This record gives sequence, C-alpha cells and structure tokens, in this order.
Amino acid sequence: MLAGLLAPAAGAVTAETASAACATRTTASISGTVYGQDGRDVNASVGFDVLDRAGTPLNTDPSRADYGCAKAGGYSVPQTYVNHFVGYQGAQPGTVMKDGTRTTRAFRLGTLPSNAHTVWIEAYSRGYQGSPCKDSKGNWCFNPTDVRKYGYANLIKIPVGTQGIRVVLPTTCGFRGTAGSIVGKGIDAAGRPVTLKQVYAWTEASWNAAPGVHGWAAHKPTTPTYALRSLAAGQRYVVWAYGPRGNKVVTKNVLVRPCASTPLTIRV
Repeated sequence: MLAGLLAPAAGAVTAETASAACATRTTASISGTVYGQDGRDVNASVGFDVLDRAGTPLNTDPSRADYGCAKAGGYSVPQTYVNHFVGYQGAQPGTVMKDGTRTTRAFRLGTLPSNAHTVWIEAYSRGYQGSPCKDSKGNWCFNPTDVRKYGYANLIKIPVGTQGIRVVLPTTCGFRGTAGSIVGKGIDAAGRPVTLKQVYAWTEASWNAAPGVHGWAAHKPTTPTYALRSLAAGQRYVVWAYGPRGNKVVTKNVLVRPCASTPLTIRV
C-alpha cells in the first residue's frame, strides 16, 4: 500500500449550483504529489477523469455550463502542469528554475460536483526544450512529452476526498530504474501485417496497491510494429489496440518485467 494516504472524506455541499443543473458544487477534492521514481522533481502534466457511481465520466470544470454533466471526450478539467523549466532528467527537490520559482510536486483538484464518486489520474512526463511560451490564460505552454528517463503514471478509481495521493513516474533502466516495455506487431485474421491506428496500455492494479508505481503508455504506429515503452515493471497491463478500421481489441493480464520487453502480437 502507498504510505501516508488519508481516509476519503465526504465533501460538504454548498448552496452554489451549476448553471446546467446536472449537479451541485461541493468542497470535495483530491490532492497529492507527482514526482520521479528516483525522488526527483519532474516536468509533468496531470490529467483527471472524474466519474460518477455508474462510471460515467463527468465535466467538472467549474467554468463550464455543463459542470457535473456527462462528457463526450477529453479530461474532466484542464490538465495540471508543474515545473515548466525542468528538463527530461528531472531536478533536485526545490530547485530554483530560470523564472525564479522553485520546483514543486503538489497538485490538487477541488470544487468537485456532488455526483463525483471516483477519479482516474494520468500523468505525462515532459521536458523543457527552450520554449517558455504562455497560453491565452497566462499559463505555461506544455513542453513535449518525453519518456527517455521517466514513463507515464496511471492511478484508477481513487475515491473522491482522498488526500496525499502519490503519483510516481517510473524510471527507465538507462537511468538505474526498472521500467520495461510491451512490443509487437499488428496482424489481420490471415496473419498478414497491418498498421494499428492506436495502442494503449494501462495498469490493472488498484491505485493504492503495491509497489506504488503504476504505469501506462500510448503509441500511434506508422508501421505494423508498435512499442509501449517506459512502463512500470512488476505490473500487469490491459492493452487496447485499434485496427485500421477502428475495431478495438482488448488483451488483459500482460506482465511487464524489470528492464525487459514483453512480446505481444495483436490480431485485429
């Protein structure tokens, strides 16, 4: 189990309601930290999918008219972003960045609707490449994703109200870590090579299960071969693959071992 987690706490409902009237706004939240498996601060974005008791993803951005309503795509709120000026190799905790601020690892998602039940988290490792732009709201533009040192992290079905969540990005073997991969090719019913539209892998482990580092990866192949790299080792993954015509094939219980490539041929 992950250390330092507090028991879920129910959010107190306020009188303020969303304009779409799908749910009532509350003070419920989740919070935690995101950092590298080697203990360094990282350049990362964190995406949140908030679900109701039936498993329906919700829009939970308080600025939206459809707050608390079912969403069609994208994350429930804009992604959280930390440490814009940190390179892909990470930084010592509290490092002063070029804009004069210190690196951080804290995140928080608050003002959740009354129908919110669980939260899924996906974290992306990134790296500064010399482009300190800002968007129209004054937020730093995201740096490109980079999995040379750190892979992505994925935590599923976190109860609303949980605090002290630890989102740990797996470290690759080239940097004294243990991350592995799933590699293979797509084939059709006759065994002929085909190029898959998209391939994903998510850990099947509970958000608070040992060893506490939970991975995911995505690849959009341009050839029949694919590779899902920098995955947390010691985990069993479910792999979603989409064929040339968009049909989905799901493979479960795919084990990733430390510093090893797990072969997986996907028939679509």
